[in-house]
Amino acid sequence: MPKASLLPEPTGTLSITARRLDALTGLRFYAALLVFAFHISLNRFYIGDSDVVEPLQFILKNGGWLGVTFFFILSGFVLMWSARAGDTPGRFIWRRVAKIVPNHAVTFFIALAIGGLGASTIGEATANLLLIHAWVPADTAFFSINHPSWSLSAELFFYLAFPFVLPLVNRIPRHRLLLIGTTLITLIMLAPLAAGLLPTGEVFGPNHAQSPLFGASIPQIWAVYALPPVRLLEFALGMLAARAVRERTLPTIPLRPALLLAALGYAGSLFLPITWQMDAAYVIPVLILVIAAAQDISPPGIFASPAAVRLGELSFAFYMVHDIILTLTRTIVGPAALQPFPAVITILAAFVLSLACAYLLWRLVEVPANNALRSRNPFPARPTISREA
Repeated sequence: MPKASLLPEPTGTLSITARRLDALTGLRFYAALLVFAFHISLNRFYIGDSDVVEPLQFILKNGGWLGVTFFFILSGFVLMWSARAGDTPGRFIWRRVAKIVPNHAVTFFIALAIGGLGASTIGEATANLLLIHAWVPADTAFFSINHPSWSLSAELFFYLAFPFVLPLVNRIPRHRLLLIGTTLITLIMLAPLAAGLLPTGEVFGPNHAQSPLFGASIPQIWAVYALPPVRLLEFALGMLAARAVRERTLPTIPLRPALLLAALGYAGSLFLPITWQMDAAYVIPVLILVIAAAQDISPPGIFASPAAVRLGELSFAFYMVHDIILTLTRTIVGPAALQPFPAVITILAAFVLSLACAYLLWRLVEVPANNALRSRNPFPARPTISREA
């Protein structure tokens, strides 16, 4: 077996006991780019009132949903793939908190300084800072301050659950992995139906007629998209996929057809009801894509090149800063719509600035803070989260 190497994943850098999964690392940045495109589509004033506005908004409107589904499945996959002997729940959780909290804290206060509380209360902002805001069924809470941080609230729940879910996943008989995986997919597919039983209440979005989330209430959106136990199903699915790939219980899936399937799944999602667009539409295509990228041993391509891997390493920081940059750009540009050419220049400038700020956050905060905190892990090692044969 090759010597252990390091693999950054959506919210961390872990020791991989088998081999580097560079294609998955590279794909992370493209997923973050989809989230960036999604937030661009929400800012109508960037694009102006030309004939391309509505079609472009329609095409980009689900990029964020797909990107988050990818991150959650990938997070479960990589943590399962890299589970290390001698770990304890305390040591594991300390490493994960050491990874996500520094970037979150810095971007929280920057976003607060730029945008203030917005529609959020002090209590909702405090819940955001403590990474418990995804549990609050109000858009002013789970989408408060630095909006993408809601997913960190879900990830923190995954990390707390992982030491207890891992032994369960390891005990599943090999021949039942497919059955359990199918059950999880079925539960994910049932989530929009269950959400439909919740009160309709206030329609999500400040401008109901033009909101891309028009057609679902805040409780329904929260239950299917932000509620951590619901999203834990994807994380667990990623764990099952990692075990199946590691034990070679699945046929080899070529990467290009998997990418095509993901693209087709995305295209189909554009025409589904909103509660289906937010997660269920992508679970199967994204799962297949993650498996295919993990199995890929071809020479480095656009997803596994050194440049792609470096961008993948920056993807967490990019994810955390890009909405702040877009908010700042909106403040500078103002509410007036831009014509196509200046709009494109504005979008490109916001992207370049987001990437530059992501590099600074990664270099000055994420890496040094993570290294410092991990080196001071107060929990002793003992074999409680080791991989079982």
